[in-house]
Amino acid sequence: MDHKFAARVSFLIILLMFWAGCAFASEGDQSQAPENKEKPQLQVREIRFEGNKVIPSSELRKILSTKERKFRWFFKAPFDEKVFSEDLERIPQFYLSQGFYHMRLMSQEIEPLVGNNVRIIIRLEEGPPMMVSELDLKIDGPSAEQWRKEIVKALPIKVGKRFTTPGYQEIERAARIFLAERGYPKAKADMRARLNKVSNLGAVMVEIEVGPVCAFGAIRVEGNESVSSHVIMREIRFHQGERFDGSKIEAARQRLFALDLFQFVDISVEDLEKETTVLPVRVLVKEAKKQTVRFGVGYGTDDQFRGQAQYEIRDFLDDGRRLQVNIKASAIVQMLETRFIQPYFMEAKGALIVDGGIMRETQVSFENLKEYVRPKYEHKWFDGLTSYAGYNFEANYLGNVVIPPSPADQEHQAYYVSSIIAGNTWDRVDSVLDPKKGWRVLQNMEWASSLLGSQVDYFKFTVEGRGYLPILSYGSLAARVKYGAIEPLEDSSEVPIFKRFFSGGTDSVRGYPYQKLGPLDPSGDPIGGMELLEGSLEWRFPIRPPLEGAVFQILGMLRLRWAAFRRRTRDTQPAPDCAILR
Repeated sequence: MDHKFAARVSFLIILLMFWAGCAFASEGDQSQAPENKEKPQLQVREIRFEGNKVIPSSELRKILSTKERKFRWFFKAPFDEKVFSEDLERIPQFYLSQGFYHMRLMSQEIEPLVGNNVRIIIRLEEGPPMMVSELDLKIDGPSAEQWRKEIVKALPIKVGKRFTTPGYQEIERAARIFLAERGYPKAKADMRARLNKVSNLGAVMVEIEVGPVCAFGAIRVEGNESVSSHVIMREIRFHQGERFDGSKIEAARQRLFALDLFQFVDISVEDLEKETTVLPVRVLVKEAKKQTVRFGVGYGTDDQFRGQAQYEIRDFLDDGRRLQVNIKASAIVQMLETRFIQPYFMEAKGALIVDGGIMRETQVSFENLKEYVRPKYEHKWFDGLTSYAGYNFEANYLGNVVIPPSPADQEHQAYYVSSIIAGNTWDRVDSVLDPKKGWRVLQNMEWASSLLGSQVDYFKFTVEGRGYLPILSYGSLAARVKYGAIEPLEDSSEVPIFKRFFSGGTDSVRGYPYQKLGPLDPSGDPIGGMELLEGSLEWRFPIRPPLEGAVFQILGMLRLRWAAFRRRTRDTQPAPDCAILR
């Protein structure tokens, strides 16, 4: 027992000594840590310019490699002295290109903020800008005097405006494009400028040699393997022997890209340096994959988890045809749709589009299973304006109708709709997928009649306008107004619930539950309406590409959402005839 006890005591003493040594070593490491620990890197919270009156601070920040840390919880903007030094050299160069020959950097300051954040303050003096006092344009060739005003209007340098280096360098290109569109692709321009830094006035001299009028020569297509030359040539739309027009070349290039059949398109004019006036055209393409599969998933307050998939075959059975299979699924809508597109149907600007599929809706007040086919003819008048007209046939099967029963809303009854559809789309936005500037108008109408074999007779009309206005570097304002009305016709006294208007929800009027803005039954279920008016105004601001925020979602400071919803009453339900949210 004594030996065992002594062994235990010895083991305990050794363990205590080992623990004490570890603690001492740990204290030693901690005592050395402050000397070796690196200081946290400074983060740029704000870049402020002072003294700039003409060039906005937003433009100056774009030329800097040093960036601001706008959202400190998500992104970093480290301060680097070398990079910042290069930025300070870049600022005077930028001002010089913008016509400020007397600009001076006065001072720069790194102001500490909370934690490791800093504010950069750059003080400068712009000085007077160089102004264009004279633009002397000389043109040789036919129609010189007739073109003078138009060419002066097309040039980027204007009398009475600030002289800029990019504008001066763009003069030749602008003049050549103007003349190439009128049949003179061999035009040349010679420019000179006299800049007086004392008076800050500049005189610009431009001499244009028009050259001979030219015509399109032979058109040669190269690079296509499976896509027929016929599909490419019908997008060219200019012919051998036709008077040269540079705008037709650019338009053809855009149309070829729009086919989504090519990943590279180049249309070049040959023999520009030769004496000939008949210029061959070379069309070089590189084909893209004909089949594409796309997937998308998301989550919404109303439809919860949602997903969609698309399978597309381009140049389906040749001739540029397209075949798409679209699948969508959410808690509200499940859909399987097939779309067939035949371009150049009947004419160059026409297309035949046939949609068909099956869709199940699980709405608040009803369920509906719809099978449909919808052929239509689409005509593109010009870029931005498209019209369509077609026929719609659908079979609807209502189920689980929770509102008070009516002759128009019977469960397990098939409703066959046969209608004529038509509409127009006016599009003047800078980007179809992510518009920041411009406007868009969408108009649709539908006429269902027993003359066409429809069991439901009505006329439905909707028009929606959207506008986008950029606000410097602070994002853009997006406005939306939508109006719709539906009227029963002939022997129909009511319109079935699956054709009525509903309002409220994330895709309609935020702040109201899904489909709950408008007439409700005694149980609080929506019964739909015959007339709809919705509108919205929101501010969208950039965070960091591709992320974007909206005030009503993130800050909650600005919200203007209004809607009016009127229903033609057919019962004694004391629901309000109009609901307005401001």
